[in-house]
Amino acid sequence: VLVVEEEQTKKIKAITLRQAWCNTPCTKGSYVHVIGTFTAGGQCTVDDEHNMVILHPDHLISATTVGDSFSCMRKAVLQDRVKATSDANESAMIGTILHEIFQEALKTNRWDHEWLLDLIQRTIPRKFETILEIGITVEHVIDRLVSKLPHIQAWAKIFIKAYPGSDAVVRDRNGKTAHMSVNKLLEVEEHVWSPMYGLKGNIDASVQVLMRDESGERTLTVPLELKTGKAVNVSHQAQTALYTLLMSDRYDIDVTYGVLYYLESADTSRVPAIRREIRQMIIQRNELACYVRERLQLPPMTSDSHQCNRCYAQETCFLYHRLSEDGTGETLGMPAKQKFEELVRNLKVPHQQFFQKWDLLLTREESQMKRFHRELWTMLSEEREKLGRCFANVVVDPGSFKELPEGQKINRFQYNLIKHHAPLGFSFAESQIAVGEPIVISDEKGHFALANGYVISVRKRSITVAVDRRLHNARTREPGFDPETRQAFAGLMDVTTGMVASSGHAGCDDEPILYRLDKDEFSNGMALVRNNLLQLMNDNDFRSIALRALIVDGRAPTFKPSPSGYSIQSQSQSMVMNSDQEAAVDKVFSAQDYALVLGMPGTGKTTTIAHIIRSLVARGKSVLLTSYTHTAVDNILLKIRNDGIGILRLGAAAKIHPEVHEFATVAAHPSNTLEELERSWKDPPVVATTCLTINHPIFRRRLFDYCIVDEASQITLPVCLGPIRMAKRFVLVGDHYQLPPLVQNKEAQEGGLDVSLFKLLSESQPGAVVSLEHQYRMCADIMLLSNTLIYDGRLKCGNDSVANRSLKAPRLDALQRHHSSQIQRGRSSNPFLTPLGPPVVCASHESPNCWLTHTISPSNKVVFLDTDALSPASQETLSGGSRIVNQLECTLTYQVVESLLTAGIAASEIGVITFYRSQLAQLRQRLRHRAPALELHTADKFQGRDKEVVVVSCVRSNEACNVGDLLRDWRRVNVAVTRARSKLVVVGSARTLRRSGEPTLKGLVDICEQRGWVRELQPGEVEGHVFDGSSLEDWMSTSTQTQRSSATAVAETSAAQRRKVASPKKAIARNSPKTKKPTGPLRPRDANAVGKQPATTGSPAKKKRAVLGESGGNGSGTGGGRWKVPEKRARVGQKVLLSNKPVLRDIVNEVLDEEL
Repeated sequence: VLVVEEEQTKKIKAITLRQAWCNTPCTKGSYVHVIGTFTAGGQCTVDDEHNMVILHPDHLISATTVGDSFSCMRKAVLQDRVKATSDANESAMIGTILHEIFQEALKTNRWDHEWLLDLIQRTIPRKFETILEIGITVEHVIDRLVSKLPHIQAWAKIFIKAYPGSDAVVRDRNGKTAHMSVNKLLEVEEHVWSPMYGLKGNIDASVQVLMRDESGERTLTVPLELKTGKAVNVSHQAQTALYTLLMSDRYDIDVTYGVLYYLESADTSRVPAIRREIRQMIIQRNELACYVRERLQLPPMTSDSHQCNRCYAQETCFLYHRLSEDGTGETLGMPAKQKFEELVRNLKVPHQQFFQKWDLLLTREESQMKRFHRELWTMLSEEREKLGRCFANVVVDPGSFKELPEGQKINRFQYNLIKHHAPLGFSFAESQIAVGEPIVISDEKGHFALANGYVISVRKRSITVAVDRRLHNARTREPGFDPETRQAFAGLMDVTTGMVASSGHAGCDDEPILYRLDKDEFSNGMALVRNNLLQLMNDNDFRSIALRALIVDGRAPTFKPSPSGYSIQSQSQSMVMNSDQEAAVDKVFSAQDYALVLGMPGTGKTTTIAHIIRSLVARGKSVLLTSYTHTAVDNILLKIRNDGIGILRLGAAAKIHPEVHEFATVAAHPSNTLEELERSWKDPPVVATTCLTINHPIFRRRLFDYCIVDEASQITLPVCLGPIRMAKRFVLVGDHYQLPPLVQNKEAQEGGLDVSLFKLLSESQPGAVVSLEHQYRMCADIMLLSNTLIYDGRLKCGNDSVANRSLKAPRLDALQRHHSSQIQRGRSSNPFLTPLGPPVVCASHESPNCWLTHTISPSNKVVFLDTDALSPASQETLSGGSRIVNQLECTLTYQVVESLLTAGIAASEIGVITFYRSQLAQLRQRLRHRAPALELHTADKFQGRDKEVVVVSCVRSNEACNVGDLLRDWRRVNVAVTRARSKLVVVGSARTLRRSGEPTLKGLVDICEQRGWVRELQPGEVEGHVFDGSSLEDWMSTSTQTQRSSATAVAETSAAQRRKVASPKKAIARNSPKTKKPTGPLRPRDANAVGKQPATTGSPAKKKRAVLGESGGNGSGTGGGRWKVPEKRARVGQKVLLSNKPVLRDIVNEVLDEEL
């Protein structure tokens, strides 16, 4: 018996598992989704005939993976954990192309030989990379494809009809027959995520069929699955049956059949959704989800030696057996034992410990990331929008649809999305969803992942995306719809009317659909990262033994004697290197293993990398250039694009800077021939990509002399392992005195996941480090702060011009517009200070006591505006109940920015930095009329950038002098104070920072006081100036409303949650069962009709989820087992979902500022 608590209502309920369900691997604190009904007393029985339980429904398991798991559960788990897939092979590629040909023919209803031949010719160029990787000819591929066309044509002649003919017969496994015709295509390659069943899948074709059998004639919506191989496998039946569940969830109907077509044998069968078979598949899915989600030990190895020897995941399986399970070859039969011992013979105990440590850290981080991923269905789109990870209630801008025939699959269809009703001050540019970000589009009715793709551009009023699927209304029910006998939907191709996809139906519908656009949270990247770690232990991988010695065993790197004094000027380069850059180039040339370049703020890391690349290429060396972000990679390419160097830029065209598209020959300019593609792979000495793109087939054909990793101090060690495996030597460039890699899980961070490979090697092998110490950004006063606090005096100004740099303010006299001898209280610049008394009127900008002129004056290059004397108005407050803001600092920042603009400083030369996203939101609202030229970001987002003037809002001001974790990180403070070139203005509480117990913050205040840079603001001074009335009054109105509403924010949120909840519902474990009144069934459902659900027009929130509480009893049925549940309590509720989240640091891409 499972005792569960429904999250929203807190009602305690009991689920009795019987018969086949009694061995469900449930643990306390796990989420379950109950498909069935509860009694009035809160009881539900799940047995072979009634109801279902979905364990860990948030973890979506591929239907293909579930099918494959019946042959080997271990392989299925490894496929999810490390993406253990086979290399490209001819059969798989031919199958993929045949699928595409079949789908295109379905969309156009064209089956004639000439058209299909032309389709093959148009499809082949998109497969050049795979053909080249396999090593076969285009002619061979075409021959194989052409030989299959008669099979496709014969099938279409029989089944693609308005009504079934006498030969259109399909059979069940039990021998029952039916006549069937496919008369409408709804969608091809339909991608379905179903948190109801904890499943996901890509359905080859969603079709409408006319089925005639003993039950009569019916129009049904079914999944059509195409198999191009010869082998008939039970997993195919399982996969097709599971697709009926997915389509039931997507189309809100009872999908009773699937259709399975084997092209090679021309066999077409009908796969019924039989409960006993579906039940076994869901139980298998639950067991698989438990292994994957809870990261328990791997399933046992198979005893089938024949299957083991043919398995593509064998190396991965063996390495985990040795490293994670401490296994030996004795558990294997011959010849698997020999392969195992050969593979692991060089792995020692330190290697095992290293692997176990980092694998555990990745697992912890992955669990945190999964929380963000499942927000898609556990959080309202409006709530997720507040966190900057979603845009709610958007619609397709009419007429914006474009199909890009040459685009890759992931970005073939382009749309502009706009707000259905945009609130005042809304801007698409103010979120974490920036250009190049991966996104997923769902509708607001709970149909998830309708399309996936990337952001192309962001404007204030619209966002442009390129996605893999059309956003058409495939779920629109046609007149005369009946959920049992006439399941008729709008489609792409209709045999009866002659409508086909090319007729333009793929655009927008007459009836606008409300969508939600979510940031895709690193959906499968962790598996790739874990594979990097595994390949470090794989002796079959190039350089693995040498890299283990350097990274795990701590062997010191070796260097050649001083190089020959190579000068870049000898190669007719116009750029001159300083002594630091020359030393960096020399260090790289002399390195036999690796070199580390420590680039302090403003020292020109990007320029130095450009020098290194030029020097290496001039000596005939090949270079792999990588970084974590596309922006960083492209910034370096922009430095060398006019140098005549051959460059290949890998990656999706939507993510690449327009000015370096000329190098993206593969993505932006597809090759016309196989030979052309091969030249583009082999010839360029420089290949540039991100760290997470190292699974490209080019890396199985090329070995590089050097790998250069920019932003290396911001990249976790396992991520960094990927690219450095591809070269003989590697160069890491970074600064571990600035922000470390972003780690979201606290346990993973405390365990050391935020220790980059750059930091690890810098501290263990200081002899490998060369430092860039001459900076060309900050004037001497600004540099003094970080030089004293962080860099121990090593930073130097590059020249006198840099040291003496000062702000050019051409209109200082214009500051008089903010001064007046008569200040009206109604136009006071700070409504929060009225209790302090009348304003201290400042009549002239030339007044010696004017704090505003003092702050803006070019002679004052560092100014600390101390707000302590303005308490209590200067203290931080909570916005919305839990988000820290400081309204006074917002006002001061607003006044300083407006004054800088008045004095003639361009908005594009001003940056505003704060440490809290809640404060950032307030500042953006206050300064919204200055967007997009004025940039406002968190300190994390500003790393790597600079402005002429930077204003920093510290936010924290309280009696306890508590500064929180964000300000406590000295590396974040270092970033904040090193972004300004000519003027730095810090707004904050000197007392709070000084007494916080953090040496860096105390040192910052002490230096400012010693240098006379502190300006103590006095009561009334902030109100003593005049600013633009309209924008100010707008803000005052907004701020006042915010204050009035903040006290009731939590109660209103709770009420809103009761009115509208996310799908599916959750529940939380309790320590002991209690008897409470039931709240009624969560989703009334026919227990005997798998996949059947009533049609709904509202939110799909009527689904049941629970978290397991205590279990007891004998489970009933035939098992008679008892549950022993670990003492672990999970608390997942509103606080977890809506607050107390780590502030995300977005270093992926910057928003392109464009005209509105």
